[in-house]
Amino acid sequence: MSEVNMPKLSDTMEEGTVIEWKKKSGDAVKKGDVLAEVESDKASFELEADAEGVLSIVVEAGKPVPVGDLIANIGRAGEAPSPPKTKAEAKAEPRKEARKEATAEPAAAAEPATEAEGADQSPAPAESPASAGEGARIKASPIAARLAAEMGVNLAQLKGSGPEGRIVKEDVLAAGRQTGAPGRPPPRGAASRSGPEVEHEELTRTQTIVARRMVESKTTVPHFYLTTEVRMDEAVRVQKQLRETVAGAAKLTISDLVMRASAMALRLHPEVNASWGGDHIEVKRRINIGFAVAQPKGLVVPVLKDVDAKDLVQISIESHQLIERARAGKPSPADLEGGTFSISNLGMFGITDFAAVVNLPEAAILAVGAVTDRPVVEAGQVVPGKTMQLTLSVDHRVLYGANGAQFLADVRRLLENPVSLVLPPE
Repeated sequence: MSEVNMPKLSDTMEEGTVIEWKKKSGDAVKKGDVLAEVESDKASFELEADAEGVLSIVVEAGKPVPVGDLIANIGRAGEAPSPPKTKAEAKAEPRKEARKEATAEPAAAAEPATEAEGADQSPAPAESPASAGEGARIKASPIAARLAAEMGVNLAQLKGSGPEGRIVKEDVLAAGRQTGAPGRPPPRGAASRSGPEVEHEELTRTQTIVARRMVESKTTVPHFYLTTEVRMDEAVRVQKQLRETVAGAAKLTISDLVMRASAMALRLHPEVNASWGGDHIEVKRRINIGFAVAQPKGLVVPVLKDVDAKDLVQISIESHQLIERARAGKPSPADLEGGTFSISNLGMFGITDFAAVVNLPEAAILAVGAVTDRPVVEAGQVVPGKTMQLTLSVDHRVLYGANGAQFLADVRRLLENPVSLVLPPE
C-alpha cells in the first residue's frame, strides 16, 4: 500500500486543497498518472502518482488538508486502504510504539482531533459536479455554477475560458447577455434593475491566503518608501536596438532591463537581498527575483533564479516562459519558490507611480511605473525626455533609509547607463 499525502508545493505552504480528482476510487493508476489538481497558497498544481495500483480516495475535493496528511491510497486490488492519518498522529506513532515496548500498559489515548478534522465547515468544491450527459463532468467554478442556476443558463452548452476549459463567472454572464436570461441585474445605466443589490463572490483559497498575507505584511512589517525618477532615453534606445538585432531578444522588455539592473545592484548591496528572521537577519547568497503576475485566480509571483548570473537575453527568455506558465495557471512548484527580492511593474497599464506591499519574508520590493514622455531640464534647457518612476518599499527592521537609498541610486545609475546591462555577467 502506497500513501498519497498532501504535498508541500511551496516554501510557505501549510495546507492545500484538492480542487478536482482526475481519477476516482477504484481506478487503476500507473506511476506518473495525474491523480488530482491541488491548490496551494500560491497556485494550483497537478499531483502525479508515484506508485502503480488501484486508487482509493480518502479526502474529498474542496476540503483543506494540512501538508503531509493522507489524501488517498494506492494499493493492490482488494487491499484494504489505510485510514486517514494526520501529521500529529503520524509523528505520535513512533512514541506510542516506544511506550509499548517499555511497559506492558495499554496504548495511550488517541491524539485529539486537529482543527481541520473537528470542523465540519469545509468550503464548497472548486468545481461544480454538474453532469453533461453520459458520465461527463462539467468543470465550473462555484460562483459560475450558482450564477448559471440563478440565470437558467445550461452549463453543458458553454465553452469555458478558464484553465483547462473551466467555466468561470464571465462565461455565464456572457451567455446570459446573449440569451437574455433573467435573474441578474441589467448592465449599468439601464432604466431598471432586478436581483440583489449586492453580489457576493467566493474567494479562491489562493485569494484568501494572499489577502491574509497582505494584512500580515502591512500590520507587522514597518514599511518605508523611497522614490526616484530615472531618465530612460538610453534604456529605451538600447531595448529597441537589441530587439531588432540580437537573436532571442525579440521580446525584450523594460521589465527585463529593470530585473538585470536590480540583480547587479543587489550584488553591490547584499544587505537588501535579505529577510527578517525574528531575532536575526538572513542575508541570501543567491539572487532570485520574483515578479508579480496577474492570473484569473489572483496574483502569483514566479521567481527567476540566479538572475545575477544571466545576461539580458537569458532573463528575457526565461522570464517570459515563467509568465506564460503562470498566466496559464500551470506554474511548477519550483517556479514559485526561493524568492529573495521582488519587482512589481504596472507600467503597462499606464500607472506612473505606486508603492507595493513587501512580499514576506523578503526585505524589499521594487514598484516600476510607466515610461512617459516629459519635459526635463538638461544643461539649463528644457528638452523632451523619457522618464520612469521607481519606488522601493522596505522592511525597516532589515534596512535603514541610507541602505535603501544607495541601492535605489545604483539601480537608477545602471538604467541611465544601460551599456553595463548589455555586458555578459561576471
